[in-house]
Amino acid sequence: MISRRALSGLLMTLVGPASVTGGDTLALSRCRGSCANVDLRTLGYDVFCRSFFDIAAAGKLRPDATGAVIRGEMRSLFRQRRLYRPTSEEMRVLWRGTAEGFSIVKVEFDLECGLPVRGCLGIPDRGVRGLVLLAHGMAATPERCFADGDPDYMNAIGKQLCQDGYVVWCPYIVQIGNQESQNNIAAMLASHGVSAHNVSCAAIDAGEIVYRRLTGVSGLNVGVYGVSWGAFLALHLEAATGRMRPTVISGYMRDETKFLMSPIITSNLGIELAAYIHFSNSRAKYVGRELASLICPCPLYVEIGSRDTANAIDYGREQKFAEMQSVYALSGYPHLIGMTVFDGVHEVSGKVARPWLQERLASPAYEATSRLKNAIAL
Repeated sequence: MISRRALSGLLMTLVGPASVTGGDTLALSRCRGSCANVDLRTLGYDVFCRSFFDIAAAGKLRPDATGAVIRGEMRSLFRQRRLYRPTSEEMRVLWRGTAEGFSIVKVEFDLECGLPVRGCLGIPDRGVRGLVLLAHGMAATPERCFADGDPDYMNAIGKQLCQDGYVVWCPYIVQIGNQESQNNIAAMLASHGVSAHNVSCAAIDAGEIVYRRLTGVSGLNVGVYGVSWGAFLALHLEAATGRMRPTVISGYMRDETKFLMSPIITSNLGIELAAYIHFSNSRAKYVGRELASLICPCPLYVEIGSRDTANAIDYGREQKFAEMQSVYALSGYPHLIGMTVFDGVHEVSGKVARPWLQERLASPAYEATSRLKNAIAL
């Protein structure tokens, strides 16, 4: 177990005082159901996203990728043989504060492809039981994931996980609160040879490097928790790298072909070209049976709200999960996959998923399935 005093000392020794001053709490303005409209401007993520276009125009984007190897079956989606890796330059500390039972460090660093990553690292006060890589969904922000004063659909799952005793890394998944902005950013990056899908997954995967650079501590058991669009990224990250980390996906289980042909997508014709560029490499292929064959025997738990319209039975929720379940069963691992449909909408629950994740990360079986521990050489 790692004490808070030791962590605080390491943080101040390794990164020094915050380079950008900020408040000492995670108090956020009330969002009244439209958190992205408040957070993006208040926290500067609108400017951050637009800076990607400035970086591209300045000719600073590069095709370099020297991180974890991506399996051949996933390379058409990631457009590279490897994930983008954080550069060797130091982390830029933007903000540091405290919350209920944990502290927060907000950092920024560059990926080798030339794009910056910005995110929050939550560190428990009472020692550390492991590390959770948290991928938020559309129209949410890392800060909102750690604050429950006025929660969005992420339901402050970052705070809950920190209070469970886990370090939590949550990077900002680049978009300006909607699918259109994400598609347009992805299309722009693709025109310069950079994969937005790779950028997002690399930002999530960088959590252990971030934690090690900020504290000097390594060797933690690592789990993954993805929500909504972040669940899609979490599944693809584990399928691409084959690291078999215990993974929870919340608010995602459907037939992508049915979803992409639904009124949710086709009613907005203005984004179809950008969406095609973003997903032209068979996004619909990487769900269900095909995806399960790549991630099995990764311990996987799915949680879906009973009133989650984007993942309803009509969009193949039960069918796709049954496909994945059958792959696990035929491989001899039926106990490593599960799903619960809780009473709720498109939101995080965690009621069953958090205990499941705790059990998996503490289990001796973790050593046999996870290929990440102590595997990163800085």
